[in-house]
Formats: sequence, structure tokens, C-alpha cells
Amino acid sequence: MNRFTHFIAIFVLLCCCHSMTMKAQRIGGGFDMYNFFDNSEGDDTYRSTVTYAGTRFTPTLSLATNDSLHRVVGGYSFLYEYGESELSKGAVEVYYQFKNKNLRILFGSFPRKLMHEQMPDYLICDSIRYFRPEMTGFDFLYTTKNGHLEVFLDWIQKRSPTNREQFMAGLTTRFRFNKFQLGMEGHLYHYALEDDGHNFGHSIHEVITAHPYVGLLLGNTSKTVTADLRGGVLLQADRDRKDMKWHVPVGFIADADVRLWRFLVHETFYAGKSQQYFGREGFGRYYWGDSFTRSKCYSRTDLGYSIVQHKNVNLDAKLTFNFTDKGMQWHQMLTLLFNLNGEYHVTSRKFNFQP
Repeated sequence: MNRFTHFIAIFVLLCCCHSMTMKAQRIGGGFDMYNFFDNSEGDDTYRSTVTYAGTRFTPTLSLATNDSLHRVVGGYSFLYEYGESELSKGAVEVYYQFKNKNLRILFGSFPRKLMHEQMPDYLICDSIRYFRPEMTGFDFLYTTKNGHLEVFLDWIQKRSPTNREQFMAGLTTRFRFNKFQLGMEGHLYHYALEDDGHNFGHSIHEVITAHPYVGLLLGNTSKTVTADLRGGVLLQADRDRKDMKWHVPVGFIADADVRLWRFLVHETFYAGKSQQYFGREGFGRYYWGDSFTRSKCYSRTDLGYSIVQHKNVNLDAKLTFNFTDKGMQWHQMLTLLFNLNGEYHVTSRKFNFQP
């Protein structure tokens, strides 16, 4: 009942906001449904073989000014994991958006997919997208004709007698000059202490992960054939304040993303020192990147096909092969995304749907 109470409260809040401001002339509604099935098999030295399967559905309401500069969105993200008898824990989505020419600001609890550029799996692994698709904090985006700069803060958890204070701060930037590109992406993760007054056996972790790169962007005018080629450094500065020693593994990492009509071929290759120094102790806590980078030589190959491509529906199938010095783990993935959004224009008395 608490989930429905939250949603009703959000609805009342949005209605009150609309009644208090005469500028809010656009009332919106939306519904997202995301189905995922991800089954892994093979070597589990660096990552456990598990099956993630479920449906996430998110109804939302929004208010916007006529000029679309200001928008307030509220909703709730429900999660049902296959095999469970009831809904899993969901998340509130309530955020403010400002958008004017080159600048966009998000503040509150908003979907991770609204980021201008999604971080790769070696920085934010796929299970985070399944089970924590919301960010709680802010996101500043500035775009130009040649690229973008995006800075964000994701406040994960507040400090309490039983919980650690946790947050992630990061950025993505990419600039293009004809076919040449250069960029940088990375984040800082802070993993603090519980507020119980007995911290002698505990420790604080800080992890900085950075990926500067250069590359090429190739493609035809219709964008049915594209190639995004990148190569750079993967660097991680990692310490446990218990010993105050920084561990700084560095390696070379390359990405090749090739799309041919509905087909996808994506290759990632890493060679260098083992990342994630504290291993399984930190994975899922202060390590949010893919744990396969703990291997000194790692290759990931994604082979995908888009079964359905529609402005409101996307059904994608993918096989992923992870090769490390210990063996191979492979995934079978199937995802379905259904999205429907509409706006009621008060002045024109029209309701328009859009993808």
C-alpha cells in the first residue's frame, strides 16, 4: 500500500502545482515498461553466473510551462522479478527539469536513461541498470554542435546507525571534429561509515575511475551503418583509509561499436593491471563497473539484433561472450522496452502522443 500512497501523493502534489501557477499549460502523462531477461553461464571466477529476469513499469505525470523551459515530473517505478510472489522494492521518481537551448538541468530522483550518454559496462555494469535505474541527485548537461559536457551527482544512501553514507560523482564529455573524436568519462565513489559510534573495525573507501580516450566516428548519411571506434586508458585510484595506501592500476582499453541496420557488433578489449584491487569485497558496494576488468587481459564481444524497431516499442536480442584469463562466461539477453508519452495542451485543448 505504501507504493500506491506515494503515487497518489505525487499526483496530488502535481495537481496543486498546476493550480498555483498559470504558466503551467501542458499536462503530461507517460508509461514505460521494461522487460529484461539476462542469463549467464560458464566461468564465475570474476562474476557469479546468475539469471536476472523481471518487468519494470513506471507511470508518470508531468507539468510543463508553455515554453517547455520548466517541467516537473512525478511517478513510481514498480519492479516485478520473475518467480517472486509479489512486487520487489521500487523507487519514487520526482524531479525538476530545466531546458533552454544548450543547457539542461535535472534535479531530484530521475531515470538514469535520461543521461545524454550512458556509461559503458566497465564503469556502470548492466545489473545496475536493471535494479537501480534511478539517479537521486542532479545532472547538468551542456551541449554544442561539436559535443557535450555532462556532470552528475548520484546520492546513493544517507548515513545511519546501520547504513553507510554513499555517493557517486562523475562526468562524461565527448567532442567531435569531423570524424575524429576525443572524450573522457569517469566517476568518484565515496563509501563512508555507519553512524553507530563504533567504527574501529570499519573503513572508508574512495575509488576514482577514469577513461580518457580518442577515436573515430564513421557512418553513412542515413545512419543505417555506423562505427564508433575508441581507444584509451582505464585508470583506477583506489584506497581503503584503514591503511591509507592508494592502489592505482592502469591499462589500455579499446571499444568498437558497429551497427548495420538492425545488427550490432560491439567489442571491448582490456589489457593491463588488474582493476578493482579489493575484489569481491567491493563489488556491488563501491565497485559499480564490470568485475571482469579484474582480469589482466579481458575481451567482451556483444552480438545483437533488433527484432522490433518502433517509435514506442523496441525488442532486442543479444549474445555476450566474456573471455578472461580464467575462461569464458556468456550471456543470453532479451529486452523489451515499451514507451508511451502524451501531453494535454490546455490552451489548444488537444492531447498529443509522442514517442
